[in-house]
Amino acid sequence: MASVSWDGTLIAGSAAGANGNTQAALYNVASGTWTTLGGIGGVSGTSESAGWNIAGNGTSLVGLGWINGGTAHAVQSTTAGGLHDLGALGGSSRADGVSFDGSIVAGWQETASGFWQGSYWNHGVATLMVDGNGDVLSQANAVSADGSWVIGEGGAGGGGESWRYNTFTGATEYLGDYDPFSEQNNATGISADGRIIVGYDRTFGPAQFGTGTIWIEGDGMRNLTDYVSGMGVNLNGRTLALPMGVSADGLTVYGLDSERHGFVVSLAPAVPEPSTYAMLGAGLLGVLLARRRKATAE
Repeated sequence: MASVSWDGTLIAGSAAGANGNTQAALYNVASGTWTTLGGIGGVSGTSESAGWNIAGNGTSLVGLGWINGGTAHAVQSTTAGGLHDLGALGGSSRADGVSFDGSIVAGWQETASGFWQGSYWNHGVATLMVDGNGDVLSQANAVSADGSWVIGEGGAGGGGESWRYNTFTGATEYLGDYDPFSEQNNATGISADGRIIVGYDRTFGPAQFGTGTIWIEGDGMRNLTDYVSGMGVNLNGRTLALPMGVSADGLTVYGLDSERHGFVVSLAPAVPEPSTYAMLGAGLLGVLLARRRKATAE
């Protein structure tokens, strides 16, 4: 995984450290250099740690660090340039998303049964997420800019529906299941205000066989390909199969299409007020399909 700070100056990912092992790292775009962040005491193969995301303001990288060859813990970078172990229930954990200022981190913790339960860390203090019925939520993927919303994968309590969870109130909102016959429903990207969420609905298998979705507050979940095509954009038979994220303003969606090429969907003008979300598509300017190297499923 790799991610970019809001101002585009830093990229979070992984790079080779001085000892030859890969480590969570930050790439400085201006200088063209990587800074590796070490590990937390363990190694799996040649990996000590891995960067999965970066706070919008660039101050905090999150990801995982290996405790031993089979167990990893969620980690967050420190001001001193190393990694802080966020801990785990006893198995593994991983941090996948982070708020703009780094105060809220989200991911998962492995339970005794092996299930990946959604978890968030508020200034390092962990909370395992459950819905209003006490049913556990599956792994979390992303956090809104202010840390108020966490989104994640369908499963367990939601009966397959992806969800958004409010870290202030503890309330869970299920987003719907576009295709109830599919096996995997996931929310992967959220706008800064939490009101636009992208994801996918698919059976287990190659990513290009999935159905990309967009959820808009007040308007519900839609098929992303149909949504874009309905605005008159010619996708040349491609399906926007695997959205991986959305910009802070909710106007740019990116991911992989049905031909395993990268895509970028650009929307304008600025995000409308909630009462006019149904009109969001009226500002669709176009779709830029940028061919990238072929990628496999997650």
